Amino acid sequence: MSEIQFSKKDVANTILLAGRILLQSGAETSRVEDTMFRMARSLGYKECQGYVINFLIHFTLDEDTKHKIVRIDQNSTNLFKIYQVNEISRKLVAGHISIQEADRMLRAMNTTLFDYPLWCKSLSAGIISFCFLYLQGGDFINVFTAVIAGIIGFIIVEMMKMKHTSLFIPELIGSMIVGSLSVLGHKLAPETQIGAIVIAGVMPIVPGVLITTAIQDLFGRHMLLFTAKFLEALVTSFAIGTGIAISLLIN
Repeated sequence: MSEIQFSKKDVANTILLAGRILLQSGAETSRVEDTMFRMARSLGYKECQGYVINFLIHFTLDEDTKHKIVRIDQNSTNLFKIYQVNEISRKLVAGHISIQEADRMLRAMNTTLFDYPLWCKSLSAGIISFCFLYLQGGDFINVFTAVIAGIIGFIIVEMMKMKHTSLFIPELIGSMIVGSLSVLGHKLAPETQIGAIVIAGVMPIVPGVLITTAIQDLFGRHMLLFTAKFLEALVTSFAIGTGIAISLLIN
């Protein structure tokens, strides 16, 4: 596609695609807006306007261009895609690539369902549990139970999220599994520290990235998005606490 054939509509669609990939991958609002504005202004559209919330992007290049709205159905965390979009936008702003090349790279990335395999993420969950157990001063005898509980709880949450996108339920079930495994490990080895094991086991499913981006949106004065993300993190945390409480009461 030549430069002449690439219209304003195509430019707007490319910039919206970059914003959509960022928002779907868990980027904070200020990053999404800043990336879109920088891309547009580097192409000469100084009067571009846009607004981003957690499920919607509203953008226009100038007053002569139609307003475009993109709805985001599902948000996840994919830092690698955020990195890729940032690299593409920087190259475009620096003049190292054209808008056509940026469009082609973004579309290729959008059609590639890049994600780490479940076994790799589960191994990372085990490492997270081990590290938090160490930070709490847990003894070596607690390691096996904490790591196994963290891995299995994380796998349950991930598998449930693959099936449906409902909030609260995956974290509730996952934390119940973590709590039950922690109690079982404590019964088999009474000298273990059940409190340290429970905390270490649930850390892989705690919404840390969501809380971080919510705070960043707060500092960026995006109060609506901060409220939405903070409430989502609060509900998720409540689900985790409820699941642990239920498992401890039952066992």
